[in-house]
Amino acid sequence: MRKLALLLLVVFAVGLVFAADQNNFGVNRTKQVTFSEQALVGDQVLPAGQYRVTHVMQNSEHIMVFKKGTKEFRIKCDMKPLEAKANRTQFFYMDESGKKVLKSLVFEGDSFEHVFVR
Repeated sequence: MRKLALLLLVVFAVGLVFAADQNNFGVNRTKQVTFSEQALVGDQVLPAGQYRVTHVMQNSEHIMVFKKGTKEFRIKCDMKPLEAKANRTQFFYMDESGKKVLKSLVFEGDSFEHVFVR
C-alpha cells in the first residue's frame, strides 16, 4: 500500500513539473520572429518576413504555428530540454544544397529548444 501511495505521489509531482514547464516553453504563448530570406522549416518553405509564432499541442504532438497575414504554416517539432533558460532568441540553420533550412529555434526565456521535424 505504501509503495502504491509513493508511486502516485511521484506521478503527481512529475505532472506538476510538466504542467509548470508547459508555461515555460511557451504553449499558447505568441512570439515574433523575422526571416530575412525564405527558409525551409520542417517540410514547408516560409517566405521572408515577420511572423507571429505560437507553440500549440495537437494531441501529443508539438506544433509551431507561423502566421504571416492570412497565411498560416503548421510545423511539427520536438522539444529538447536546455540546461538553463535561454538568454536570447536563437535560430539554428543548416545549408542543404544551397537552401537555408531552419533546424531549430530557441526563444529567449524558454527552457526548451524547438527542433523541427521533417
